[in-house]
Amino acid sequence: MEVSDIAGNPMIRSALGDSFPASPQVTIHLCREAGVDADSHVLHLGTGVGTVCEMLAETFDCEVTGIVELEDLMRYVKDKNPRVHFIQAALDAPPCTPGSFSHVLIESRCLVLPELGNVLAAARAMLKPGGILIVNEPVVGENKWVPATISTMILETQMKDIVLLRTAAMIRTEIDAAGFTIDRSKSESEVTERIVRKLDQISMMLKMAIRLYRFEPKKYGIPFSKRDILVAFDEIRDGIRDGTFCWHSWRATAF
Repeated sequence: MEVSDIAGNPMIRSALGDSFPASPQVTIHLCREAGVDADSHVLHLGTGVGTVCEMLAETFDCEVTGIVELEDLMRYVKDKNPRVHFIQAALDAPPCTPGSFSHVLIESRCLVLPELGNVLAAARAMLKPGGILIVNEPVVGENKWVPATISTMILETQMKDIVLLRTAAMIRTEIDAAGFTIDRSKSESEVTERIVRKLDQISMMLKMAIRLYRFEPKKYGIPFSKRDILVAFDEIRDGIRDGTFCWHSWRATAF
């Protein structure tokens, strides 16, 4: 199953919400604290299906440019608001004029960005002097161990090349190295609580679907059993509850 299949599945989008796994309330709060207003031009790196871009334009009446990393996702982005623009491009090479944005938002992407430093450097180049970077990301809790099944799945598949389990300290170091001064760093418990609620909501539906329907993991290149996938789901949900996986945000100024 491809990311585009998930993005285009109305049942999944209805169950999780288009802005999953982040929180719309937290995103708006972070942008408001960062000074986003009607005069702002926000660059959203990794905009998915465009929901956050539309939400920002409607809330602040600002201009928003969303960079869509996967070409297949372009057919799902909304393009109704004249102040919202979408471009398909690599996150570390947005084809935009350097120094033309007041804010750059990165959300739910650091987990799958092996070269995070390159993306942060691109964000720095896109910002006006004194521009603001907003980062809102899942992290691994300090002194926490990744659960056994999830760890095995990552280490024994191609996921090890694309999934980076970073701590908040690791991301902070990358932001510092890219040429930013960090103004704010905060754990976002509202996001993690929302994720647990969503996972609880879809738990029964997911488990019934995997058990009853003809879903064969190996057909999708997944060298694990249905039981392994169900165990991994529970490990993720329990890990969010106990702080193994949590959410953290940063606000930083380009210098």
